[in-house]
Amino acid sequence: MRDGIARVVTQGPNQMTSSILKRTALAVSALLLTCVSASTAEWKFKVYNKSQTAAVEFRTQEDGEWSKNWISDRIEPGDTFNMDFGHDDGNCKVRTQIRFTDGTYFDADVDYCKVSNLYVYEQRMTWD
Repeated sequence: MRDGIARVVTQGPNQMTSSILKRTALAVSALLLTCVSASTAEWKFKVYNKSQTAAVEFRTQEDGEWSKNWISDRIEPGDTFNMDFGHDDGNCKVRTQIRFTDGTYFDADVDYCKVSNLYVYEQRMTWD
């Protein structure tokens, strides 16, 4: 509005169609970004202790160094717990070490990009 005179802006059919297409494209893009970020959520999975001994340490290796212990309580045989690394960046394959109350331990490469459930046995891990 200028000097009390309202301006009316009209759009022809081509301009309206173009505007609708642009808005639709933006909405679809936003939806796709949401789906992508949801599918690449942090590395969260369930761990099942299928061994006969309680697990007391779950460590990962980065740059040749073992991490802090990711679990705070012992995981009894048959127990499950939720694991959350809090991120999803970096190499998917991570060397992982499991230590048990009897002093035994093992380590293996785990592809965390493919893990929904991690099964811990006496000398190995499997996942799906």
